[in-house]
Amino acid sequence: MCSEVKIMDSSTGHRLVHLDLKGAPPKISYFKQIFPKLRDWGATGLLIEYEDMFPYTDQFQVLRSPDCYSVEEIKKILQLAEQNNLIVIPLIQTFGHFEFVLKHNEFSSLRELSEYPMSLCPSKYDSLSTVQVLVDQVMKLHPNVKYFHMGCDEVYHLGLCDDCKKIMEKEKLVVEQLFFSHVNSVATYIKDKYHITPIIWDDMIRFTDVNLLKRSGLADLVEPMVWHYLTKFMLPPDLFDKLSSVFSNIWFASAYKGATGSSMIVTNISYHIDNHLAWIKVIECERSKFKNIQGIALTGWQRYDHYAILCELLPQALPCLALCLQIIQKGAFTPEIHSQVSKELNFTALLPLIPFHISGSECFDCKFSGSNIYMNIINIYHLSSEIDMLLNSTGVLTWMNDYHIKRNFTNPNHIQPIINEATRLSQCLKDFKKKLITALKEVFYESTVEEFIGVYIEPRLTKLTKMVESGSQQLQHFKSKSLTTSSVAMTVE
Repeated sequence: MCSEVKIMDSSTGHRLVHLDLKGAPPKISYFKQIFPKLRDWGATGLLIEYEDMFPYTDQFQVLRSPDCYSVEEIKKILQLAEQNNLIVIPLIQTFGHFEFVLKHNEFSSLRELSEYPMSLCPSKYDSLSTVQVLVDQVMKLHPNVKYFHMGCDEVYHLGLCDDCKKIMEKEKLVVEQLFFSHVNSVATYIKDKYHITPIIWDDMIRFTDVNLLKRSGLADLVEPMVWHYLTKFMLPPDLFDKLSSVFSNIWFASAYKGATGSSMIVTNISYHIDNHLAWIKVIECERSKFKNIQGIALTGWQRYDHYAILCELLPQALPCLALCLQIIQKGAFTPEIHSQVSKELNFTALLPLIPFHISGSECFDCKFSGSNIYMNIINIYHLSSEIDMLLNSTGVLTWMNDYHIKRNFTNPNHIQPIINEATRLSQCLKDFKKKLITALKEVFYESTVEEFIGVYIEPRLTKLTKMVESGSQQLQHFKSKSLTTSSVAMTVE
C-alpha cells in the first residue's frame, strides 16, 4: 500500500529540489530564508540549473545575465546549502537547450542548424572544448560536489548538418550513436578529471534499442535521471527493464511547478500531488530492478526554454513544494500532511490545492517567505480571468467591436456599462500591480519584476485603458451628434 511506502529515506536516496535559474533567479537573501525550510520539509539536496546566472569568465563572459551571481554569491549559496545539510548538484546543459550559449554570435557557428540556437553540433571542432571550459569554470566553484548533471535532454536537432552527415556516413553511425559519442566525450572528461559521477536526462535514450544502448558505453559513465511530469504515466512499458539491463543506478524526476503550461502563473497543487503519487507507485514497482535508487529531483521549471516567458514563480509554488516533499518522504498524501503543511505556512484555512477554484474575495491568509507574492498572484490570476471575460464578452463583441467603433456607430446604452466595468477592473489591476511590485522586489531582481509585470499585467491594463478611451470617445461623439441633430431641428422649427 502507498501509505506504507517510504521511497526516499536516508538509506535509499536523495530528495533534490531543482532550482531553475534561467528565469526569475531569487536574491541570495531569499535562499537564506527558504533553505532551512526545504531541509525541514525533507529535502536532502539541490539541483541547481545555473544557465546564464553563473559568473563565466574570459571569452565566456558574454554568456552572463546582467543579474548573474558573483563568485562570492555562488560561494554563499553553497555555504547556505552546507549549513542546512543540503548537497548541491550543478546542472549545466551540454548538448540540447544550449540557447544561452548558441544565441551569441561568438558561438553561433557551433549550432547544429544555423537558423536555430537550441542544439550544439557534436561534430564541430570547437564544440567539445567549449563544453569542457564551461564544465571547468563551474567545477572550479564546486570543488566538493559528487555529481554533475550534464542535461542532454531534448536534442531536437541532431545529425542534420553537413559535418554530422559526413561523420555518420564515414563511420556508419545512426543518429543515436552520434548522441552517444558526444555524451561519452563529455562524461569521460568529467569523470576522469574530477572523479565525480555525471548525470543525464533520460529522454534521448528512452526509445533507443536496448542492444544499441548496451553498446553505447554509457553504462560505465553516466547515471540516467528519468523525468515524467504527468499525473498518469505515459513512459514506454519496457523503459525500466531496458535501463536496468544497462545501468546499475538510476534517478527519477517529478515536478512541483512549471509543468502545467508555459504561461501558467499559479501552481495547480492537486496536479503535482497526483504526479508524485504516480511516481511513488512506479518506484515501488520498479526499484528492485536497480542496484541503487539514487534519488528523486523535484523539478521546478521557470521557463520552458531560454526564450520562453516566465511561468510560476518560486514563492507561488513553495506551498506545493512543501507538500510534495512530505509526500515523497512519507509515501502518501494524507489529511495530516495537508493540515501540517498548512499550519507551517500559517494558512488560516487549509492550503487550497486547486487555486483556479478560489474566489478572489475568499477569506484566507498565510504567512511564509514570499507569501505576499503568492497571495497577490492568485488575486491577479482571478482578476485577469474577469478582465478576459469582459474583453471577450458578448457585449463588447456585439456593441463595441472595432468595426462599429471605426464607424462611430455605437449604442450608449450598451457602451456605458462596459466603460464602467473596464474602469473598475483597471483600477483593481493597478492596485494589485502596485502591491505585487513591492512584494516581488523583496525576492527578485528588477529585470524579473519588469518582465513579470510586462507580460502578465501591462497588456491587460493597456487593453482596458484603450477600451475606456474608445468608449468615452463614442459617448462623446454620440452626444455631439445628438446636439447637432437637436440644433438642426430647432432651426427648422
